[in-house]
Amino acid sequence: MDPVDALRAMGGSARHKEIAGVVSRRALDRACAEGRVRRSGRTYVALGAAEDRVMATRFRAVRSHRTAAAHHRLALPPGSDDETDLTVPYKARRTKIPEGVDLHYRDLPDHAVDGDVTTLVQTVVDCLRDEPLRTALSVGDSALAEGKLTRADLREYAARLRGPGSARVRERIELLDGRAANAFESCARAILIEAGLTGFEPQQTVRHRGVFIGRVDLAHRRLRIVIECDGFEHHSERDRWTQDLLRHTSLVAAGWRPLRVTWEQVMFSPGWVLERVVETITGQVGDRARFTAQRRCRAESAAA
Repeated sequence: MDPVDALRAMGGSARHKEIAGVVSRRALDRACAEGRVRRSGRTYVALGAAEDRVMATRFRAVRSHRTAAAHHRLALPPGSDDETDLTVPYKARRTKIPEGVDLHYRDLPDHAVDGDVTTLVQTVVDCLRDEPLRTALSVGDSALAEGKLTRADLREYAARLRGPGSARVRERIELLDGRAANAFESCARAILIEAGLTGFEPQQTVRHRGVFIGRVDLAHRRLRIVIECDGFEHHSERDRWTQDLLRHTSLVAAGWRPLRVTWEQVMFSPGWVLERVVETITGQVGDRARFTAQRRCRAESAAA
């Protein structure tokens, strides 16, 4: 796992204990030496490449979408820094666009721009309108989780939108959940939502007969299914490993069906993750639901 990808998934920075589960110390040290990551005590910060500002100046453009999200320290899935997102006026003509630059054509009002980058709220709205759902949820969830924006702020801003994609923005605002801990959980939820599987809520407390079992990453209380996103915690210590097994066993004994998925599976094998969830659901809800869910599963796997 690339250190910059992991850090951006956690909003741009993280303490060593938070990132140690997915990135080796050697990889972190190398990223620091290359200038892609800065270390301050036990905290690591992903640094944005200056190239995006160079391109913004060259094309008389505004940094937007994923590039602006990285600037505002919002969580992003891996691969989001592969291209520089820039927005130019709708009727602008730009030639000789290099590989790695993604131009968006849109007339932005003055209040949507701060210097050479879109404002926080405009950035979130752009991602909700134009990006894949996993990116849209990662960006929007983190903005809510960190208190940088509220759902009311987004609703008010989106109410004034017109044109293509406006309805999608308003629909996706209602899908955001500030309880998501990182882009890992947001991307896992996106897999389910795109397949029409709703009801999975992030960071849920589970108790059995009044006894606390644990706080799980995603839970569907009616179906009693738990999805644990493994990867942002260090599991090699024996005490932690024992505690993990105890919680898993307690969930099963309490009537829950826990699934555990890794960072790599969620980010790079979404079809496989969906299949496992569908198989778990269809074992509970009957033949008709099984047929419908498996059809959704095949479509998602083909798209992935």
